Amino acid sequence: MTENPKGKNITPVVPVDDERIAGLIEQLQTRTVELEEANRELRHVSHYRSLFLARMSHELRTPLTSILGFAEIMLDQEKLSEPQRRFCQKIQNSGMQLLATLNQLVDLSRLEAGPAELFLQELSFPDTLRETCVAVGRQAQKREVEIECNLEPEVNTIVSDRGRLRQVLYTFLAWAVSRSQEGQRVTIDAKLLDGSSLQVQINDEGESIKDMSRVFDPEDTPRAGKTDLNELGIIVGRRLIELMKGSVTLENRDSIGLRTIIEVPTISPKAAA
Repeated sequence: MTENPKGKNITPVVPVDDERIAGLIEQLQTRTVELEEANRELRHVSHYRSLFLARMSHELRTPLTSILGFAEIMLDQEKLSEPQRRFCQKIQNSGMQLLATLNQLVDLSRLEAGPAELFLQELSFPDTLRETCVAVGRQAQKREVEIECNLEPEVNTIVSDRGRLRQVLYTFLAWAVSRSQEGQRVTIDAKLLDGSSLQVQINDEGESIKDMSRVFDPEDTPRAGKTDLNELGIIVGRRLIELMKGSVTLENRDSIGLRTIIEVPTISPKAAA
């Protein structure tokens, strides 16, 4: 900075280096092309991964369905010895776990591929919840955990995506059961909020969670790379709830356990008509 004869400071003008600016522009253009190429490659990898998961799921489902079917037939036989029945139950439980994992991987792949369409239909929520409890019943019985359902009278026939709603209920109910110990109880409370949304609360008596922000993001936890079936399920479950324009909130209960609050939009059959 220099001083003119009148005593005022004057900032010297730095000459523009045209060659340097041209070089920076060329570097920016090169980086842009490289980024576009990398994005195309990522899209190709995502597409191939989705195809692989879909084909793998199809190839594994067929023999897996046969294994589960024959295991069910064998369990229906009265002449099985206790060790034989126990072995058949292990085959069935392992097969069901593998099938659930396949379903969750395919669902996650579909969700990552882009927004999916909702299939709204009239359904009986009590029947849907009852079917879900039956599906989780074997896991609860094995862990000796009691499931209790409490529905308010107005929670009856609603309009929603039945398949996704049932999957969400199954996912978070199974997670609550997996968090529970022998002799504990999982309770489900459902009610309508202003007739425009359905609220389902699932309460368990498991351990409290210190950091809620990491529950749906296992990559940030010390268990990274060791995400189990139920943890993968609730990640998919939250994505499904978001697809349904709903929300899921986790709260530590005052006494013991965790409260999972699920809210999804719904309309009554009269409003839909």
